[in-house]
Amino acid sequence: MSGTESIELLAAVRQFLREEVLPELDGFKAYTTRVAANALGIVARELEMGAGLAEFDKQIASTLDLDEQAGPVTRQIALALRDGTMAHDQRILSYLRQRTLHACAIDNPKYSGLHQARARWLR
Repeated sequence: MSGTESIELLAAVRQFLREEVLPELDGFKAYTTRVAANALGIVARELEMGAGLAEFDKQIASTLDLDEQAGPVTRQIALALRDGTMAHDQRILSYLRQRTLHACAIDNPKYSGLHQARARWLR
């Protein structure tokens, strides 16, 4: 099964939940159905955009000479910044901002803070 087919299947299930199931529910069942539909959207966006985020992390790991096998690049950077073994410079700040924008676009593209951050950070 290709990624596109998976995304289409997720979209169909999400649409079914929102349009057919959700109107029949109320209370906690309606809430959990909305959560499930939103989770399917996150998974679909992860399939579409996750490789780009992974490649972005791989590039910064190479630039900073980090060991990708030592755990998530973001964690390595956070620990190095905390411990003072990595300088806080414009390159790191730019990476963290761009990564945050990318991750937010996957997790919740309608988040108002995402639009504000794009306007502020991508001038």
